[in-house]
Amino acid sequence: MADSTLDTDEVAGIYDELLKTYSKQWDHEGHRSLHLGYYDEDHDEPAGAAINTMRILSEAANVTESDRVLNIGCGAGEDSVWNARAHGATVLGVNISENQLELARENAREHGVEELTTFRYDDFHELGTVEDGSVDLVWGLEAVSHSQDRRQVLDQARRVLAEGGRVAFTDLFVRTEPSDRERDRIDQINDALGLRLGRIGEFEETLSAVGFENVTVRELTDGILPCTKRRRQFSRIAHPVGRVLGVFGVVSETQVGAFRASSNIHELAESGTLGYYLVTADRD
Repeated sequence: MADSTLDTDEVAGIYDELLKTYSKQWDHEGHRSLHLGYYDEDHDEPAGAAINTMRILSEAANVTESDRVLNIGCGAGEDSVWNARAHGATVLGVNISENQLELARENAREHGVEELTTFRYDDFHELGTVEDGSVDLVWGLEAVSHSQDRRQVLDQARRVLAEGGRVAFTDLFVRTEPSDRERDRIDQINDALGLRLGRIGEFEETLSAVGFENVTVRELTDGILPCTKRRRQFSRIAHPVGRVLGVFGVVSETQVGAFRASSNIHELAESGTLGYYLVTADRD
């Protein structure tokens, strides 16, 4: 998949398969987040760090009770539910996996925010279920890295935003020119996780080209390194064991590939090839 067109059904299939791994992680760590946790002095364990990433992005986006938030690539709904609970915002989450959408609805019911949250099947390249000018904030936690056409994603974001609306994203991006070996590792990550990791500079340029203003970029790499390190430590055990168990059909090839990708992400982030960024911008 690394050099081919991303297929929506294939990407959804990857994450439906990985839910088996994530569900065990959630039970162990006490949260339902798929994204990287941001560690600091006040958030030094997985659940708290995962919430901290949401908090940092919501503060940068200035989420309020009056906001209509569109959460693209909403996953199991953890950040949608959190914005509804923490700020009283009305949140629409869209995703291409019906399995994850059902988990998101369950999450909203468990936390009593069904009236503030809606979850729909929709591709964030199209947003066919979202009307023009109907939201105040387009929010994405590690969503745009799943797109090979960020211009189209941002065009759609601008279309559905009301006048004075804004976007807020956190995601992994390429920071520096990768070596051939690093490029191979990026390709493996892309293939295993249905990503298309792109350059942060190109994303900034695309935001401006689409018509967004006041583009602000903040690097958060140091804060997520403890999270990527934890995942690498788990993967160093799980990857070889998974390869053996895969022979007997106990662990899937998709899961084994994800274990390896977790190691590659940490090593590339630690070396400075990949960076984790928070990006905000305003609709013109």
